[in-house]
Amino acid sequence: MDIIKNPHDSLFKRTLGDKEVAVDFLENYLPNSILKEIDLTDIKVAKDSFIDKELEESFSDILYNVSIDGKEGFVYLLFEHKSYFDKMTPVQMLGYIVDIWKLYNKQNKNEKLPPIIPILIYHGDRKWKYGSSLSELLEATSEAISDYIPGYNYLLYDFSNYSDAEIKGQIKLRLFLKLISHIFDDDFDKGLREVLPLLIELSKKTTGLEYIETVVKYILNIGEEISLNELDQKAKTISAEGSAVIMTIAEKIYHDGKEEGIEEGIEKGKVVGKEEGKVENMHEMIEFALDLKFGMTSKSLAKDIKEIDDYEKLKEIKLAIKNYDSLDELVKSIGI
Repeated sequence: MDIIKNPHDSLFKRTLGDKEVAVDFLENYLPNSILKEIDLTDIKVAKDSFIDKELEESFSDILYNVSIDGKEGFVYLLFEHKSYFDKMTPVQMLGYIVDIWKLYNKQNKNEKLPPIIPILIYHGDRKWKYGSSLSELLEATSEAISDYIPGYNYLLYDFSNYSDAEIKGQIKLRLFLKLISHIFDDDFDKGLREVLPLLIELSKKTTGLEYIETVVKYILNIGEEISLNELDQKAKTISAEGSAVIMTIAEKIYHDGKEEGIEEGIEKGKVVGKEEGKVENMHEMIEFALDLKFGMTSKSLAKDIKEIDDYEKLKEIKLAIKNYDSLDELVKSIGI
């Protein structure tokens, strides 16, 4: 199986980079007051990304070119896939909006700047608590002062709090939203039970298998060392039909790998790749686990661990992360 460097980004762009799914999302989740001002008929997905290099593992973005009130405008979608709170996210988003305007001005020097509607999709394991306005981060001031302080509102979506009835849209969109709302659940089986019926439904469509492959790869990359066999066994307890769908995709992943010249097989249900692939995969899982448990303070440690190519040592480190609640104690334990 391919080792996906940033599985969140890959799934996000594979889903909402599709114009049909993008329109589905905007039509279902934009407020009616905004939707009636936007013409999505000729929506275009820009290729540009405005995320800083050092933040690419925490954010993904998509810029849509749309008509707003009969004039050119944009919808900017920022996907935050950190597992911890970062109150600076609205500030970072403001910086990206300014970057979009700078690029637009460079390409259209004699035009006024277009409106940009900012949307934040939060994908974490706890409820977002910073509101939907930059002003909520600022110290309160008098009205005379506040008139001169930059501020803006953004649309916020935290789908972990949505009920089944509130998850709307066509099947690909619902599958994506279910995945991101359950991926941090302690009970993986519960999340799988939520998405498996959608995978089965999608498998019956002629264009569905390609997207299912994306979803299965995402689960295998995010799931903590879960193998295809383990995924298959979990699926069988829920639905034999669902298991068949997953194993069909597993075979495709296997054969695609062989065609790319990668020596890999499915042995005891585990995808076996090159030794360096195993090490790289372990690096990614450790970095994700550190980020999940300790946040930004663990970035330096994650960088040091990437210098280790001893797979057994990396397995020990991964286990130690589970056992220590203090980053300092963890560092002492693993001897780095």
